Amino acid sequence: MRIPIFPLLFALFLNPLSGVAQIITTDPALPNADQGVIVYYDATLGMAGLEDYTGDVYAHTGVLTAESSGSSDWKYVKTDWLENSPETKLTRVSDNLYSLEMGTSIRDYCGVPAEIEITHLAFVFRNSDGSRQGKGDGGTDILVQVFAEGLEINIIN
Repeated sequence: MRIPIFPLLFALFLNPLSGVAQIITTDPALPNADQGVIVYYDATLGMAGLEDYTGDVYAHTGVLTAESSGSSDWKYVKTDWLENSPETKLTRVSDNLYSLEMGTSIRDYCGVPAEIEITHLAFVFRNSDGSRQGKGDGGTDILVQVFAEGLEINIIN
């Protein structure tokens, strides 16, 4: 019996992640730097600092690049910590679920030059005065991988 290698690799490495609730999901699921993306934030996950919060929620966001020295070395941060801009205000989709539309491309939204490789989006969500925060487990920044343009995955039965 012949087992195709790609589906086997997918089952071993990627599929276990699909059953785990994610603090952030994106549309498209595999975002790249030169396309728009909608980010969905589940306030019940991670440190859940914004769970059941009913006021305005903002994203403190930037990117990690190939030049970042680590996961806390954000580049091209969109706004200052307590700057409440329309571009970083999340839309309430339902109780504890929010969305943020990042324009025509991640690169344009964050102001990253074309020659800079973006590896991750970085987030901390907060209320308007920063007294409540949505972070990852253990109080970490929330990171979303940004994939290389042209990455394709074909799943064959």
